[in-house]
Order: sequence, then C-alpha cells, then structure tokens
Amino acid sequence: MCRRDWTPGRLPLRLSPSEWREVLRWFVRGVPSAEIARETGLERKRVLRALLVVRRALAGSSTIGRRSTPPRSTTRVATLGLHIAEDGQAWAELVSDAESEQFGRRLRDRAGSRSTIATGLLRYTAIVYRGRLYRLAGAGAERVPFGRVEAFWAYLQRHLRAKGGVRRERMDLYLAAFAWRYNHRKLSPAEQVARLLALIRQV
Repeated sequence: MCRRDWTPGRLPLRLSPSEWREVLRWFVRGVPSAEIARETGLERKRVLRALLVVRRALAGSSTIGRRSTPPRSTTRVATLGLHIAEDGQAWAELVSDAESEQFGRRLRDRAGSRSTIATGLLRYTAIVYRGRLYRLAGAGAERVPFGRVEAFWAYLQRHLRAKGGVRRERMDLYLAAFAWRYNHRKLSPAEQVARLLALIRQV
C-alpha cells in the first residue's frame, strides 16, 4: 500500500468524511463497486481505491491465525481454512498448495492409520477443499456447536459466488472483508460504518 495515501487520524484518498460514510454505507451492504459509484456520484476508480483501502485495513486488523502474506498458489480452485473461535468469531484464510495436497491425499486414502491429517491443518476448524466443506477434529473444533461453521461457509460461499471470481492475490483481502461483515452482522449499518471509519483512521 502506498503510505502517502495515509495520514494518522485522518481519512485517506482525499475523500471527505461524508464521502467515506456514503461509500461505507453501501460497502457494509455488500453492494458492487459499480453500484456504489452510481449511488455516491464518485468515479468508479476512486470507489475501487477506497474499497481496497478498507479491505487492507480489515485484513491487517487481526493477525490471529493469519499469515502475514497469503501463500503462493498455482491451483485453479482455492482451498480455504475456516476458523471458528469459542466466542463465535469466524475468519478464513487460503491454505497453501502443500497443505491442500496433504489434505487431498488424506481424502483419497482413508484406510487404517494412514488416514491421518497433517498437524499443520489441525489449526483449522474446517477445510473447504474443491468446494466441499470438511469439518476437522482438533484445534478445539469439538467445542464449536454444529451448524456454526456451516453457517459461516454458506455466508462466504454466497458472497464469493456473487463476486463472480476473485483473483488469488486478493483473495485474503476479500475473505477478511466477508469475515468482518459476518462477525459484525448483528450491528446496525450505522454502527458498522462508524467502526470502519474508526479503523481506517488508525492505520
């Protein structure tokens, strides 16, 4: 991110507070960038830059269980690791190709003791492999009530499909934004906007 776009305590990209509120008001509703541009009267390029700022801020707002940089991948379909904390907070991250292949081998080989799961994958509550959800035993997953991880995946799946495809290098940014909206879904839109404004002022 270009640091000149950011001044501590001030809003970036030379958008006024009222313009930022309008962009965020539509963002928390999951409205596409083209529609946000129409509703706010801003150029779509400015809207896209603003949304990138928001997603980067959200991706950097919590480092629990997340890599500092997403793993490189050559696979066509992303494998996702889903986390559900005991307090109900949920988030998702990309799984590396090596870990994805380990999980694939585990699914192909279910016989005897060889059907084990790699230790590194046990940090996840569930894995989404080739579009299917697999709940894991480990990392406290047994304490997550049934249906909670399934509800989070259904939410992610719906929003990812609505995007019509996300570039791999930006997948973590979108996952962070979707997870934030999911975790704050019980707040009113005005409360969500206020929290996002406070967040991007702090970066």
